[in-house]
Amino acid sequence: MAPLLPTLILRLIQQLTLISLIAIPSPTIADLANTSSLSTIHRSSASFPDSNPYQDTVLQGDGYAFINDNDSLLDNLKRIYDEGLALQASSRGLLVIPGDEAELVSELENANNDKTSFSAGGHLALLTQQKDWIVVAGSEFNGSGEFIYDEDDATRLRFATVLGLFNLGELQSAVNVSALWKNYLGINHRFSLQAFPNTVIGITAKLQSISVIERSISIEEYDEDKLFDRGRDVESKFQLNADLGIQHQMDNWTFGIDFNDIYQQVIKGSEGTPYQQRTHISGDVHYLQEWGRLGLHADITPQNGFGELASRRAYGVNALLPFSEKLNILLGYTWLDSHKDSDLPTAGLYYHLGDMLRIEAQVSYAGPREFGGGVSLQLPL
Repeated sequence: MAPLLPTLILRLIQQLTLISLIAIPSPTIADLANTSSLSTIHRSSASFPDSNPYQDTVLQGDGYAFINDNDSLLDNLKRIYDEGLALQASSRGLLVIPGDEAELVSELENANNDKTSFSAGGHLALLTQQKDWIVVAGSEFNGSGEFIYDEDDATRLRFATVLGLFNLGELQSAVNVSALWKNYLGINHRFSLQAFPNTVIGITAKLQSISVIERSISIEEYDEDKLFDRGRDVESKFQLNADLGIQHQMDNWTFGIDFNDIYQQVIKGSEGTPYQQRTHISGDVHYLQEWGRLGLHADITPQNGFGELASRRAYGVNALLPFSEKLNILLGYTWLDSHKDSDLPTAGLYYHLGDMLRIEAQVSYAGPREFGGGVSLQLPL
């Protein structure tokens, strides 16, 4: 793997560890063998039973991360930056001659429209003695960057080498970055109605912050830390919102539908690009037998996009198979309706000891520069 990627992954893991301490995938963690796992509440408000199976206070937390740098944009940007600095240094020593710019021009042209993306987040669920209520919290970040090559940079470079003077700040090519960052704290309640037997309705009321990040990073100011920096070029809105989930069980089948972020709002980024928050609707079907459990998931409406962060739909199938009394194996596959993201095979292990202690881990791998994973821990307090 290229040298920059391990450094970035290590840095992301360090940041993720800090996030997990305060608000510990979303779609990447799911317990298909037992609906009494609190990890399911983060993807469906009605997934946890309305009659609580636990007697003690239970805490669950999870974290996940995923990176897609198939275009090797991170390494390409580093080479462009280093080549530009070398050319700038040579020009100050009057050592530049026409033709010295050719390699930099080639690097700029080859990187045009290259993209990189990163997602990370975590969730927390607390089931207290008030058994009908679950406190939930989460932090979810999705970002994407694309390199836009300014064709006039080739002329600027050739002219600069003729004059023998070049400054990296003269280049107009840049990386456009867009990201969404959601943080929330809420409370979940599930109930059933006599008129609709075997049906659970779940509502999660929450206070959340929606932040949109929008920036353009020039070659001169490039630093990989600036790509998805959450401390600048941020526009945020606080809102009261709610999620609604409905699950119906019929023999060995369970059917579910979820509406996330019922309230909708428009938020403008620092560059003026509007982000239209829309209700996300998804559906699930589960089939349970003694040999295991099959699950299907589909996005009925697209997941929200913003600027360089394209909207997309995901369709998944998975199977949870018992390996032993305490260990289950997960195998899955996700199809992504996206021109930049590859379809994802997934594998994972779910370990449980008794009713309350659960450890879940899984990884998704589409290639050496497109991979991710998540972990979840549930334990009694």
